[in-house]
Amino acid sequence: MLNKKERTLELYLKAGAEMRLLKTLGGKAAVDVSGVISAADADKLMKALRMIEDVSFAAENNMFRDHPGIAGIYTDVFFGSVNDKPRNDVDRTVIEMARSAADELFKRKNN
Repeated sequence: MLNKKERTLELYLKAGAEMRLLKTLGGKAAVDVSGVISAADADKLMKALRMIEDVSFAAENNMFRDHPGIAGIYTDVFFGSVNDKPRNDVDRTVIEMARSAADELFKRKNN
């Protein structure tokens, strides 16, 4: 874990964007895969998604602890979908960062 001085607001925004992307994909995968796996396996997946949500809460708590002067609109950093209409400027920024991260994942490397 980075020390407090290294945990910039920009780093939290990037992490939040990637967590949103992970949770959006995880939620879609949970719905789609539930038809082809057992109930026990679906429960395992849901447990994993709840754990990811817990990590988002922990990251948000750290962000507000590290940056006590930021406004309440920063509660949108780790929560929400990448497909929703932005609720505010911070939400818009994080959604754009998440979409950019997704594009980067699937960008073809020229070798």
